[in-house]
Amino acid sequence: MENQVATEPKKFKFDLKSLFLKYSVYIVLIVLFLYFSFASPMFLSAGNIGNFFRQIPAVGILTIAYAMVLITGYVDLSIASIAAFSGTAAAYLAAQGMPAPVVIIAALLIGGVFGAINGILIKKFDLPAFILTLGTNYIIRGLIMFVTNGIYITGTPDWFGKLATTKIFGNVIFSNTIIFFVLVLIFSYIMKNTRFGKYCYAIGSNPEAARLSGIKTDKQVIKVFVIEGMLAAIAGILLMSNLNVGGPNEGQGLDLLAMAASIMGGTQFSGGVGTIGGAIVGIFTLQIFTNGLAIMGVNAFMQQAVTGAVIIFAIIVDYLRRKAEKNS
Repeated sequence: MENQVATEPKKFKFDLKSLFLKYSVYIVLIVLFLYFSFASPMFLSAGNIGNFFRQIPAVGILTIAYAMVLITGYVDLSIASIAAFSGTAAAYLAAQGMPAPVVIIAALLIGGVFGAINGILIKKFDLPAFILTLGTNYIIRGLIMFVTNGIYITGTPDWFGKLATTKIFGNVIFSNTIIFFVLVLIFSYIMKNTRFGKYCYAIGSNPEAARLSGIKTDKQVIKVFVIEGMLAAIAGILLMSNLNVGGPNEGQGLDLLAMAASIMGGTQFSGGVGTIGGAIVGIFTLQIFTNGLAIMGVNAFMQQAVTGAVIIFAIIVDYLRRKAEKNS
């Protein structure tokens, strides 16, 4: 006799809240894009799109770096200062007549060294990343302001400005846009397909379990901070190249934008979850929001206030997302 097991088909349950929490950043991005497209004819103009793609690479590269650090279970409040220091140093060396390869390598080394200092102090002295990087943020910003006296460094050669502003496709896509998208592809692949990326997720999910499984967690975390520092240096070089000066006071607030964008894109503040692609969608959402407010003539101070509200909204969505995952 043939036994037949009756199986009930699974009932489809439409959960609007879970759907919103999972795809909130994509929904917000589409809504903002459509709203600003209809609200202002300037929004989709070639000039505004070109300006958008010239401005986003610096904060976009910081977002890649920040997402990687958050996935590993840490934060870094000094990343914008590292970018400002490295970029200003690059502008200074370029203005002194140093060749391009020397300038770029020196800036990358500066970023890597600051990242290594953060990573070593956090792991070897068991210091909380939040407080430690808050301190190094003040130190790095203070040093660069002291050395330059807060004055912009001018007199950079032509090649320095062209690093970020060379036109690749009309007045829309520039060399810094290409560098940004190449880095997005590289780090998306690294985080998803390499041992380095898998170790980041393992440490972010459960550092003790990762250590017991044979991962050298101290070395891995220091490596993450070094790479993050070098990415911050690239962002700093492109930021200063776009301005064609060395601005010691530039980049302030970009660290919080990068963190908020990562969280909006699905990276959990507690670590172990997130993607580079999601973080990039997050920074596109924030930048489109800021860009849209600007072209609609919203007061700059109000733009800052509204952006802050969006960041708080992102943190609340992250909390609700984690709570929903725990209850599921």
